[in-house]
Amino acid sequence: MPTHAGPKPAGTPTWVDLMAPDIEAARSFYQNLFGWEYEIGGPEYGGYSNARMGAHLVAGIGGAPPGAPPMPAAWGVYFASHDLAADVARAVGLGATVLTPPMQIDSYGGMAICADPLGAPFGFWQAGDHTGAQLTDEPGAAAWYELYAPNAEQARDFYAALLGATAERMPGEFTYYVLKHGDEQLCGITQRDPSDGALPAQWLTYFAVTNADDAVATVKRLGGTVDGPIEDSPFGRFVGVADPSGAPFKIIEAPAD
Repeated sequence: MPTHAGPKPAGTPTWVDLMAPDIEAARSFYQNLFGWEYEIGGPEYGGYSNARMGAHLVAGIGGAPPGAPPMPAAWGVYFASHDLAADVARAVGLGATVLTPPMQIDSYGGMAICADPLGAPFGFWQAGDHTGAQLTDEPGAAAWYELYAPNAEQARDFYAALLGATAERMPGEFTYYVLKHGDEQLCGITQRDPSDGALPAQWLTYFAVTNADDAVATVKRLGGTVDGPIEDSPFGRFVGVADPSGAPFKIIEAPAD
């Protein structure tokens, strides 16, 4: 079981959270889908909820920041930072814009949110008492992170420089890069299909499930939507879905041993 007891290495995906228009409804949906239980923050934290699988933190659910303009519901990815101010400055130097300046959240840690040069939001998290996800790659937890970009090469160059990563192009007809620290795979970057039109660049999180067919049926029963049939791949059976608020994500069933 891939558990994480402390802060992750800088530049590594460390946390995911959902910006939801209705936090209570979102908690109910994901509890029924993944079996999450919650630590619900008080009014001073806007009801931000840390989701657990057993004893391990896996994800967060919160609302839009106070005063923020209307934004679509979405899952966000945070990269581990050991120096928040320096990482944000480096991101800006590489062409990013700052959406939420660095801020400290009591003893839990520090965060900032930026948009990359193609407009996709992403975050940094500098761990304090909250060290990020404590469980990954298990049912109910995040298993992969993927950027859909209108210019995959530009995105590859930005994130490789930002995260201190190398980029490996995967074989095949589609443009797909895997960012790595040594042999450790961090995340993927894929070229958006031109048929998708002018959809914005965005990060999507893959959540592991025990059975993809059962998960799809549950998404539909709970009022979510499913984006096409389940696909088979060497990495597992996966499909894109969205919760009832429209926040997209993917589910993946690991291949049989």
